[in-house]
This record gives sequence, structure tokens and C-alpha cells, in this order.
Amino acid sequence: MSIVKFSSAIKQIRLSGVKISANKMSTSAEEVKSTEDSVNCSNIVTDPNCIFCKIRDKTVPANILYEDDKYVVFPDHKPASENHLLVIPRTHIKNISVLKSSDETMVQEMLETGLKTLRESVSDINTEDLRTGFHWPIHTVSHLHMHIIYPPPQGLISRIIFSSWFFKSTEQVLESLKSK
Repeated sequence: MSIVKFSSAIKQIRLSGVKISANKMSTSAEEVKSTEDSVNCSNIVTDPNCIFCKIRDKTVPANILYEDDKYVVFPDHKPASENHLLVIPRTHIKNISVLKSSDETMVQEMLETGLKTLRESVSDINTEDLRTGFHWPIHTVSHLHMHIIYPPPQGLISRIIFSSWFFKSTEQVLESLKSK
């Protein structure tokens, strides 16, 4: 399949009711400052048009599996595998590109929260079959969200969507945060 055909096929896939589109690769200083303030403050930042903010606020229906004062966990509405969870921070953070080294703890906590929630429904997890990370550079919802997928994605399209072309593992994100 050519890259053009592949890109066209990806654009036709609907996730979260929105077509996949490439988000801009750079972020303005104002957006970064806004995100930095939101990550480090006690007030929850909200985007009124964000589906994940609406799920967090319970203004749209969702099967929330876990929530605390920092994170919310719910199943992906178009799962790539039998167990496909999303972990979001309560505060609206655009995506992984605006994270900085001080956000390493948050990413680690998101992973721990997601794994804890997964273990409530799957008792014996083979870590070699566990996939965790973030879509990048293409994502459908501009609210930071970590995917917890077990077992690995099934089907050709899911394997492509969660391949290294479009998906950064949690380990890769943590490593990149250390160098910022």
C-alpha cells in the first residue's frame, strides 16, 4: 500500500467521532505557558469542546472505571484489543508535545493508574503483550491520553494505528522528557 493510499485510509477511520488529522507539530509559547500553568496548579483547566473533558465532567455518558483527583480511566470506545483503556489527566493538556521534564512524574502516575485499573479485570498480565503509550504525531482528541492495551492490537488497521509510525510508547515519552 502506498503512503498516499495509507494516509487516505487512515483519514477515513473514525475515532471518537472525529476523523484523524495531523495536528500541527509546533505549539505557540502561549499554549505551552497555559499548559505549564495547568499542570502545576490546583485548578482544573477545561476545554468546553473536548470530549474527554466532558467525560471527566460526566456531561456525556462513559463507563468510568477509575477516577481520583488527578486522573480518570475509561475504556476506548473503539477498542483495538480486548482490554483497551484510556487514562486522562483531569486538567486539559493538549498532547505530549507540550510536556516538559517536570511532567515525568505525571506520565509515570498515568501508567501506574492505568495498570492498576487493568489488573482489576485481568489478573495475569504478560508484560511482553502489554502496550502503553500515546498517539503521535496524529491523534483525534487534543487532550493528553495514554492508551493501555492488552493483549496487543488485533487486525491490520489497529496494528498500523498503534505502530511506531503513529504511537510513542510510554518508555519513549519518559525518555524524551528526561532530555528536555
